Amino acid sequence: MAIRRHEQGHNSEKRDTRDASPSIDHHDTIASVEELSRQTTDFGLGNEETVTEHSDSLIGHTFGDVVIESLLASGGMGRVYQGRQRSPDRKVAIKVIRPGHRSPRAFQRFQRETELLGRLSHPGIAQIYTAGSITRNGEDSPCFVMELIQDAMPLVKSANHRNLSNQERLTLFSSICKAVAYGHLHSVIHRDLKPSNILVDAAGHPKVIDFGIARIEQDNDATETGTFLGTRQYSSPEQCAGKKVDARSDVYSLGVLLYELLTGKLPYEVKNTSFLETARIIHEQQPNKLRIPEKKLRSGVELIAEKCLEKNPADRYLNAEKLSLDIDALLSGQPLAAKPQTVLKRSLNYLKSHSSPAATIGTLLLIAIVFFFSDTFSSPEKNISKTTDRSLENIKSLEVEFAGVSSYRTTPLRWLHFAFNEPILSLTTADFHLTRNGKDVPLDGVTVSGNRNSWEISGMEELTAKEGDYVLSLCGTESTPRNIAGHSLRQTYTTTWTMPPFKDVRLNLLDDSWRQYLVSMRGAECYTEHSAGGCTFIRPTVVNKEGVTVLKFDAPFSIRNATIKATIKVWTTGDPSPYDPGAIASLDISPDGEIWTTLDTRAANHGGFGGNFFDISEFVADSQTVWVRARLTGTREWPEDGLIFSQFLRSDKEALPEPFYLTMTGGKSPQQEIAGVPVPDQ
Repeated sequence: MAIRRHEQGHNSEKRDTRDASPSIDHHDTIASVEELSRQTTDFGLGNEETVTEHSDSLIGHTFGDVVIESLLASGGMGRVYQGRQRSPDRKVAIKVIRPGHRSPRAFQRFQRETELLGRLSHPGIAQIYTAGSITRNGEDSPCFVMELIQDAMPLVKSANHRNLSNQERLTLFSSICKAVAYGHLHSVIHRDLKPSNILVDAAGHPKVIDFGIARIEQDNDATETGTFLGTRQYSSPEQCAGKKVDARSDVYSLGVLLYELLTGKLPYEVKNTSFLETARIIHEQQPNKLRIPEKKLRSGVELIAEKCLEKNPADRYLNAEKLSLDIDALLSGQPLAAKPQTVLKRSLNYLKSHSSPAATIGTLLLIAIVFFFSDTFSSPEKNISKTTDRSLENIKSLEVEFAGVSSYRTTPLRWLHFAFNEPILSLTTADFHLTRNGKDVPLDGVTVSGNRNSWEISGMEELTAKEGDYVLSLCGTESTPRNIAGHSLRQTYTTTWTMPPFKDVRLNLLDDSWRQYLVSMRGAECYTEHSAGGCTFIRPTVVNKEGVTVLKFDAPFSIRNATIKATIKVWTTGDPSPYDPGAIASLDISPDGEIWTTLDTRAANHGGFGGNFFDISEFVADSQTVWVRARLTGTREWPEDGLIFSQFLRSDKEALPEPFYLTMTGGKSPQQEIAGVPVPDQ
């Protein structure tokens, strides 16, 4: 049957004392904003109705092969029960929606969207088993059966309970972003991301719940009477205004989550405010700066949060995947896609949030001064060559700056971002000229995209991978770029960089190409689990004995910088029983196959999934090889499939087609030395 993802396991005063499942405090958001959370998509579980299990007619009711056993939580929109499924034998959660909260049209939409959401399968999204309806007193109540997340806590409460460092919290947050990104990839917008809709199990794995329910419920987006069904303090400005939202609205909510996860506060002071006042604050005021004590992370975290919380959706990350990439880049010491706001933009933001006459006059004066001096003392890098047509001197000209550069520190240049001082009508590859060592490089496969002031040239990675000195010029044509008034560029804008010797390796286990790098496999094997859709991985073969796989990668130069992603996984509590509480997976790196450094270790109940980028420059510098070793241990076999709980380079045909990515360079990367482009510190 079609299915849909939702939460389970919230605490309630009406909870069955016989239930062995842990108590979960629903109010995990900070105290100053708890009252704002009541009208949400979580069945109103923060404002429980008065009900007892003895008066609940669904206790003992059978829904398909599921027997409803006890009440977990109850609210104005519905109830959550614990039940037992017969085949397979397992505990489950059942959510039942009150029939009065579903119009015929909404009920049809519920059925249609369960079809879509039922296709989502991701370890970071709570698994839904089945969906349908229960008939009571002649009325149909939509309901669905989902996994019961054992020993789960809401996001912020779990992080505090486990005393996670900010680096560990960022890693956890990246996993959440990847789960939300999976939904975005399948055109599913969550619309109600908040700490209580992200449960963390006993192993530290986050599970996004209520995935997409706000989209179903949201017939009327925002009124003071309470029909707004997002959670106000986590909603984007456009969501508060009742406008159509897309993935960038989820990005905004993730930005609020990031702020609260790292600081315990929200980016806005909304204590004791009405919905309309909260919406006004979110729409007009600038968020408080996100400050953390760690110097290595501080500026990057602030940039990422700032980009997430932009008022204009076009200024945010395009989706949760782009956000997760920047979090991973921050953790591995790579440059970020997020860039600081310009002085002009900060001034305009200040003007919007300070409407007094004095503030307005002062801000306008500052803007005028900035424009005067930027025009009078232009940067020499932006004036490589100028046109000799003096007849254009009195005409307002277009200006441009190189405002961003692709963020992977050891890869060839993939894209550059251009910011024009005025909106332009069009920009094409014909406006650019690329050379390597003085020779023309055709811009085959390159694309130019954007609109108004913001444009990007991308698809350059293959063209710029060869060693050499590169010059990229934005010279324009007779017809482009032009602004609305018809003015064109009056000068050529040029940026230069040197690409050092470079090599990268990308592989999966779906074919045999990976075997050319294999040095040895001891107590391990490559295995395909056909029952799970054909996923392939390396696993241990002997119970309680470490299986070791060693790979070797050669570089035709002396390595100076290198990064690696090589996924390891441990399937533990919360996955289908019998799970393996003793499973361990470790990832090691070496410059010579003798001196090894452990990059990552995953163990049961101590983080089950590892696939981040690691900067390994300090470990392999001055060598010409990178050795990679996976150590896998399993203590329990899955029926018929053997030791499948400890895995290396798991390759799924759809979910993870490329679990290994190694980059190596023999000198400074272009991102470290490109002229005219602001690049964050390494």
